[in-house]
Amino acid sequence: MSRLWGALAEALSLICVSAGAAYATRLYPEHSTVVVGALITTLGAVFFSLATRLPRGRVRRQRAKVRWNRRQWKWVLVLLIPSIFQGQIHQAALERVDVGTLMTVMTLGALSLATWRLVSAPRRSGRWLHALWFVIGLVGVAMLTRPFTGGTGALGLVLTGVAALIGVNGTIASGKLTEMGTLHRVVELNCWAGACLIGVPVLVLTDEDWVTWSVLSTVAVTSLLNMIANKLHVRAFDLVRSDDGLISTVKCVNPVLACLVGVVVGTGGSPGLTGWIGAVLVVGASLAAFRAFHRLGLHAVAQTVKGAVWKEPPPEAAPNGGGWGGISPSGVWLRSVWKPDDHGPWKYKFA
Repeated sequence: MSRLWGALAEALSLICVSAGAAYATRLYPEHSTVVVGALITTLGAVFFSLATRLPRGRVRRQRAKVRWNRRQWKWVLVLLIPSIFQGQIHQAALERVDVGTLMTVMTLGALSLATWRLVSAPRRSGRWLHALWFVIGLVGVAMLTRPFTGGTGALGLVLTGVAALIGVNGTIASGKLTEMGTLHRVVELNCWAGACLIGVPVLVLTDEDWVTWSVLSTVAVTSLLNMIANKLHVRAFDLVRSDDGLISTVKCVNPVLACLVGVVVGTGGSPGLTGWIGAVLVVGASLAAFRAFHRLGLHAVAQTVKGAVWKEPPPEAAPNGGGWGGISPSGVWLRSVWKPDDHGPWKYKFA
């Protein structure tokens, strides 16, 4: 059941991002996308840190004690460095291709990762048939975004492909960091890195007058929605037990959610009958893939915790969460894969 809640949390995260982007369009074209993006990035980092600092007392002190090792730093940098420039690459791509082309290529990346996870899953008969969902999903996305597809310059397509690769890289790295119990801290660090390296310099150097009530109030709402989206994204990875394939499956319906948000708030047009048929194909393929991932997850849990108990100690004792412990019926201890820190418990995972 937690995997279903994780999928819903990720879907709500995507809706919040689309709603924030749609609400921010009221500032265009009076203000440039670069300045608005810098404001959203900077204020979003402030909001996320404020929400993170809500826990008090021993819980916060225990979080401060956690130190990253070399392996954790590797995945931190893998996620952090490309993500800092993701927004700028998106804007540069949208200046050369239409939003439909960008959404199609971005969804292609999520589809590829989800399909690869299904196809490469161990002990799964007929797993190559899962490639069918990739084809159906791709056809559906193409039908949905066709009315919004325009320019196809070579540089625009390259930038769009880079943005898609950054998205796939972020999903994989987020799954790894969730296993290590550090995703929340890395997301906060990512917000501040973008604010300090890009947001603040742009706001200082620009000649635009952005200190107005209209701009600041709009950016505040958008930043709040982005903060909620980041919180939901982190929670989703926790609920699905760092299953990046399942998260990618949910990301495949992002074009459908973005189109619905655009129609509801009035910032986007209807894709027409063909587009809505494509949306049905995308949702159907995603649901079928989610069902396959859910079965794989149940199989892995059954192999992992047969005869064991998931122990969730108090937050002050283990800020990174609980772990599998106990002895299987055969009398063999479950094999440990990683340990979050020197003070927390060992965590066990089937491999």
